[in-house]
Amino acid sequence: MSLMRLIIWSSLIGGWSAFVSWFLAEVLFHYWIDEDSKVAITLSIVMATIVAIAIGGGVSLASGLTNPKMPNLVKRLLIGFGGGLIGGIFASLLGACVFALFEKVMFLGFLSRVFGWTLTGLAVGVTEGLFDRDINKIRNGLIGGGLGGLLAGLLFEPVRFVIGSPMSSRAFAFVLLGLFIGFFIGLAQVVLKEAWLTVEAGFRPGRQMILGNDLITMGTSEKASLIFIAYGAKGVEPVHLKITKQPDGRFVLEDNQSRGGTLLNGQPISGPTVLLNGDAIQLGVNVVKFNERAKHGDAKLPAPVIQQAPAPVIPLEGITAKTPSSSAVQAAPKPAPKPAPAPQAPAAPAKAEEGRCPICDKKVVGIPGQRRCGKCFTSF
Repeated sequence: MSLMRLIIWSSLIGGWSAFVSWFLAEVLFHYWIDEDSKVAITLSIVMATIVAIAIGGGVSLASGLTNPKMPNLVKRLLIGFGGGLIGGIFASLLGACVFALFEKVMFLGFLSRVFGWTLTGLAVGVTEGLFDRDINKIRNGLIGGGLGGLLAGLLFEPVRFVIGSPMSSRAFAFVLLGLFIGFFIGLAQVVLKEAWLTVEAGFRPGRQMILGNDLITMGTSEKASLIFIAYGAKGVEPVHLKITKQPDGRFVLEDNQSRGGTLLNGQPISGPTVLLNGDAIQLGVNVVKFNERAKHGDAKLPAPVIQQAPAPVIPLEGITAKTPSSSAVQAAPKPAPKPAPAPQAPAAPAKAEEGRCPICDKKVVGIPGQRRCGKCFTSF
């Protein structure tokens, strides 16, 4: 999934998760939630918590669609539920406390919802970074989730004033909360990303993945971070290569002793190689492009230096010369004399052969070309 689709899917799944959870809670509580009683306040806290749990699970699930693997999706969903549960409970309770303090101070009662929904967004936003164990994703999630919850809380009162109906205003406000939290979390992760991969060719080109973990693997295994199956499995090992994030922020590519090897910009790699912005990684029929926002310089790992031996110094005959490394005088070697050609043996004399005269047809014995007929004196 591309990074732009990640933003869209995060917002859509967040909004739909909020709507479905609100609808279920509304069906259960709508007879009592609009009453002015402690029961209504309690049910409001329970409804907000249910919605927060659904938003947390939905947004966390959407972030895993970049590279969907069922075990990871289940883990993301559970962690998202946990973040939404904690955020919903604390946000609702603290919001109720803030509301009790400011409800009689002019129009400051709305701050309770702004405060509570901002806390909900913060709790949901931190879940993806906790799953990936990446401090940068935690930071980005806090920024996006907090901003989404803040804007949704600020818009609740205008929405309720325009719509009028308590039930409809709750539905719209909760959907807006899920939509904003999902959108801004996805936007923050994409805008503030440091490095990412893009599949240029092979299995499902166009996929993108944000690099946050210290170790990223590629291959046909389900445990690989970026999976290549079907057509993309040609020439690819279960764990074909790995990309490691160094303490200084650089990313290093290393082949995992695969039979087909790994190409970097069309050249095979023989050891750990530092990746630079725009590098093309090829494994089998797949080409993956590496991009990074931070600049760490253009120097790769030092290549072996091949030193060539200096050409020998040949002084003129009879003149001595000193080499740069020694003061000894060396004379130029004299060329060895060429051996004289062996004398050729004289050719053997031609043998006489028998033939017939072309005129009188008489037999004549002699050397061809020097015969002479004794009858008609013809030479042949």
